Amino acid sequence: MAQGEAAGDGEDVATFGYRQELKRALSLFDLLIYGLVFIVPIAPMSVFGFVFNASHGMVPLIYLVGLGAMMFTALSYVTQTRTFPVAGSVYAYASRGIGESAGFLAGWAMLLDYLLLPTMVYVTCAVAMLVLAPGVPKVLWLIV
Repeated sequence: MAQGEAAGDGEDVATFGYRQELKRALSLFDLLIYGLVFIVPIAPMSVFGFVFNASHGMVPLIYLVGLGAMMFTALSYVTQTRTFPVAGSVYAYASRGIGESAGFLAGWAMLLDYLLLPTMVYVTCAVAMLVLAPGVPKVLWLIV
């Protein structure tokens, strides 16, 4: 794929006021590592009890419903990247699809999500590990 060429339909990104400067390629391994860092592998352990109680023991059904919702989200991102082949994630899509103000708010909300969600997951996992090993300080579990 030539530099400046859109991934999906060959449309030039310059038509969107964007100049391609970076190599636009992430391997499956890169995405896997990013996902493991962003959401810790033991994260389900910290919420399993809440999910079990709220779903009355139907945890697999809850995860299947969540999978369905995530599939629709992924398909919408595929459509958006084909329509607007530019960097910027939710900001680019919301600003071009809804308006500049919506893009601004969506971009900041996503930034807060990227900052707060991993922190919350790590703290929740540290609390869950504290139940299993009460003698180990919570700060140590956060570092680990």
